[in-house]
Amino acid sequence: MTPSNGSNRLTIAQVIDRIMRSGRITRLDKDFFFHAMLAEVPLTQAEQNQVRNVFDRLSMGLLRVVE
Repeated sequence: MTPSNGSNRLTIAQVIDRIMRSGRITRLDKDFFFHAMLAEVPLTQAEQNQVRNVFDRLSMGLLRVVE
C-alpha cells in the first residue's frame, strides 16, 4: 500500500477514514503514512492535520493497534 495519485491506489483520506471508522490501525497503515511523508509530492496542510489527528488518537489510546 503506497501513496499515489493514481485512481486505483488508496488516498490518505481513505486510509484515515477507514482507521477512524474501525478504531484500529495496522503496521501497513503506519508504513503508508511513512511513505506518504517521504513522497516527492508533499502532504497538504489538511493531510498533515489528519495524520497528526490519527497519531494523537493513537497516543490517547483511542485507536487499537492490530497486525
